[in-house]
Amino acid sequence: MARDEILSKIKSAEAQSRAAVQQALEEKEKKIAAATTEAMNLVKSAEIDAQDYYDKSVAKAESDVKAKKQSIIQSGDKNVASMSGSASAKLDKAVEYLLKEFMGSLHA
Repeated sequence: MARDEILSKIKSAEAQSRAAVQQALEEKEKKIAAATTEAMNLVKSAEIDAQDYYDKSVAKAESDVKAKKQSIIQSGDKNVASMSGSASAKLDKAVEYLLKEFMGSLHA
């Protein structure tokens, strides 16, 4: 092989290796960009899932609180009605007792 031919092959091999390195770098950049995009999409998806879970949890907690509040109010209303009836009956007895005492003190 002639010296010129060897040098030409070396230059050709160098050019091919530079092109292969350049192509590998471009592929690397594309893969990094794709991975970054995928990671951002995963993060967004996870944030959406977390927000949905939070919203559902808050809605359930609010519903539970409203149900508990309603139960307490109903129980309180029953107690008030019961106490009111009891107080009304006792009031009538108290009025009768006071009238008897008053009449007794008038005749004494």
